[in-house]
Amino acid sequence: MHKSNFKIAGLIIALSLSGLLAACSGGTSSTDGNVEIGGEDIEIPYIGAGSTARSLVLAQVLEDVGYNVTSTQVGATGPMFASTAENKDTLNTSGWFPATDKAYLDKYGDDLDIYDSDNVIDNASLSLAVPEYMDDVESINDLKDNKDLGKSVDWTIVGIDPRTGIMKNTEKGLDDNDLDKWDLKKGTELSMLSELQEAYKNQDPIIITGWQPHWIFNELDLKMLKDPDKIYGGNDDHINLVFNKDFQAAHPAAYKIATRMADDWNKEDENKLMKRIFVKEENAEKVAEDFVDDHTHRIDKWKQDVEKK
Repeated sequence: MHKSNFKIAGLIIALSLSGLLAACSGGTSSTDGNVEIGGEDIEIPYIGAGSTARSLVLAQVLEDVGYNVTSTQVGATGPMFASTAENKDTLNTSGWFPATDKAYLDKYGDDLDIYDSDNVIDNASLSLAVPEYMDDVESINDLKDNKDLGKSVDWTIVGIDPRTGIMKNTEKGLDDNDLDKWDLKKGTELSMLSELQEAYKNQDPIIITGWQPHWIFNELDLKMLKDPDKIYGGNDDHINLVFNKDFQAAHPAAYKIATRMADDWNKEDENKLMKRIFVKEENAEKVAEDFVDDHTHRIDKWKQDVEKK
């Protein structure tokens, strides 16, 4: 009789410990439960080469569990941050912090939630960039009072949309670092890349606003110039998810999936997909779909405990 009672007590204790260990291990325990979908409509604005691949992969995964996702390519960082701040159903995968997008965080930060427990991309770098064949230019300081270099490129740095963080930092850097002879040409990413490729083909000198990861650095032999005055904030920038401040409450499962993706994404994923989209010119949505199909073991972890609709 007493032995039976001891066995029952021991079983109860064992089951209790088992439940506790499951909770601590992060498994599918009752402490977590299933994460609900919440609101079904989600918007993901993204910028060209800057975030097409990761944005469309995330959109594909969210659609697989029942969300209606609108993915929209926008022309610049400013509109992307504005739409994220204004709409509770919006997130983007393109926050460059702490330096590049600081101005947008200062402007819209009260309406945003930055996920920085882990970075989508570590060590994202920005600077001016030139082809490797320009062997007499290694640093931004090499532009100062360099008449031969200035004349060879008409004292022009080829940039992109003025509503981006890299352009704002470049303009400020030119004003603050004795580079006032230089002009920053505004345009689009596409027009900048077109000029770069034409110059590269003819082995002509050219200076552009550059950032990595970007597919062009895998296709052309380019170098980022040293930035001794930290015009671009040094080498500490990284890329983070940016949510509207009410997004997590409105879409709990989407928030869970997106942050798990951020913890698992890497530059290798980015570079492979960017090459298919921008070099091989494959359909971007098909490339994202292929990635999801080819990485089911990873995607299943992103979706773990999510109530599929």
